[in-house]
Amino acid sequence: MGVRISIGSYTFQASSYLVREDATPLAAGDSFGSTGTIEFVVPQPDYDLPGSQLTAWKRLTTVGPEFFIDMDVRLADSRKGFTLGTVNGIRANDDGTFTFSCVSRLDKLNVYGVQAQPFIGTLDDAFEYYLSLANVTTDLFVDDSVASREVVLPGWNGELWYHLKQFAVAQDLDLSLVSGVILLRPIRAREATRGRDISRARDISTGTLAQFVEVYQYNNEEITNELVYPPGGWTNDVQVLNVNAGETEEYTLELSASVSSIQTPSFETSVAPEYGATSVYTVVANDGLPISEAAWDDYGGSLTITINPDTVTLNVKIVGPLGLPTSTGEEATQFSIALGSDTTGNRYSTLRIVGTGVRYNKVKHRVRTCVPPERAATEVGVTIDNPFISTVQDRYRAGVRAARKYAGYVPGLSGRVTAINRRGDTGVAVYPKYSEVQTALETALGTPTYADVETYYTVTNSLSTYRAVRDFWFSTVQDDYTNQVFGNVNGARVFDKKSRRWYRIRSATVTADGIDFQADDDLTHSDIETFHAAASRTYGDVQLVMDGLTYKQVGLVGMYGG
Repeated sequence: MGVRISIGSYTFQASSYLVREDATPLAAGDSFGSTGTIEFVVPQPDYDLPGSQLTAWKRLTTVGPEFFIDMDVRLADSRKGFTLGTVNGIRANDDGTFTFSCVSRLDKLNVYGVQAQPFIGTLDDAFEYYLSLANVTTDLFVDDSVASREVVLPGWNGELWYHLKQFAVAQDLDLSLVSGVILLRPIRAREATRGRDISRARDISTGTLAQFVEVYQYNNEEITNELVYPPGGWTNDVQVLNVNAGETEEYTLELSASVSSIQTPSFETSVAPEYGATSVYTVVANDGLPISEAAWDDYGGSLTITINPDTVTLNVKIVGPLGLPTSTGEEATQFSIALGSDTTGNRYSTLRIVGTGVRYNKVKHRVRTCVPPERAATEVGVTIDNPFISTVQDRYRAGVRAARKYAGYVPGLSGRVTAINRRGDTGVAVYPKYSEVQTALETALGTPTYADVETYYTVTNSLSTYRAVRDFWFSTVQDDYTNQVFGNVNGARVFDKKSRRWYRIRSATVTADGIDFQADDDLTHSDIETFHAAASRTYGDVQLVMDGLTYKQVGLVGMYGG
């Protein structure tokens, strides 16, 4: 087993290891998906080994294992590629070995209290922005097929990893760590070539049955200096904000948008109910008459507004003036951010705030599970509130996937295999084909002669041996799926012949001699259409084959052709 461990500048051999990885979920409302862990055992060294390993062992045993806590780790397996992490625990074993526990590089995204601003731009730029909130600015990549996708995203406050998973679900993408690079890429883009099975087990589970699932659709849209408070414009129901003389009151106002900035409101003496072009407010005393800006300021009145960390609410702080005379000569006792024509209290709010960011119209929709009421344990199985779900397509995709969980029987697959991709099957790296090398050379050199190619290798790229040339071309594909297991197992699709359906690997544990995995049902309409189209079956042919089966049975039998 060629397993090499690098911890900082120190090198170890490992007698065994476990790399645990989870796929980001497909269904909105599913919180599954950790950042992953690495564990390996360092044995006592063979004193005939290179000096660098003896130096590392000496550091481990003399200074103590605590020396390596929080150091970066690189675990490389000659058959499975490499992965990165950070040491967060070490155990000294009775047999003289040491067990290192590590978090994967993805754990750098486990950051709390993150404040994200509303974002309008491309998916590539959005991913870069979100990761920068955890100070991750290198070795990140968005698949070219989706990188230029335009997105309009609200701001949020909270845990970064949780929101990244929500983001990936809404955009129908996988979030993975491959070859040390944090990747965002389309789901179902990878199929795990079936290796040598040690065991497989199929199961059909039943969860809580429900009649519906609910999904909030946010309908996000970009706005620039548009009215965000009152939400939807002024109505008679808008709260009037009040403050007593010499006191301070604070209010939290809910907006109809996620704002990155607001226009500071100006003090006015009159604001019409329907006005919404700029940020404004007026103040009336308890006699019902408006006061001037000069009087408000001179007697210590103030109104300040700040955007709260969630970006969807504002904090309004009002300080009431003290000693300000009313029209009757008495001191005012209360002030309202409003207008009114008399002292009856018939006033309307005049606070208007315009802002820039992402406006949303949050609407809740129900998706049927097709479970009859008499069989359902509950009416609504789950309510999905994901601010990245914006379009009708987002909503239906989230709703249909969630509905499957509450509709009855859900197939699952688990197993252990010795390998799950081509390099793991043979132990031989997959190099570029001759035709691919030829195309690359023609792209770089036009129509090259032998001398041109020789110059390209020896002068341009300083390659002096045949081995160096082979390594050069391998470097162009070494991070491809065929040459990398770590990070490419989770989220990959696996076909199971016995159940005649596709599954998606939800979690896996990779060791030197095998891979244990758990997979969710992932059979799609497209899979079934392709299957029957390949056999040239018409709709009538399929109907005849499925005659006598219920819709549930049709779903469970998978790609059955009679």
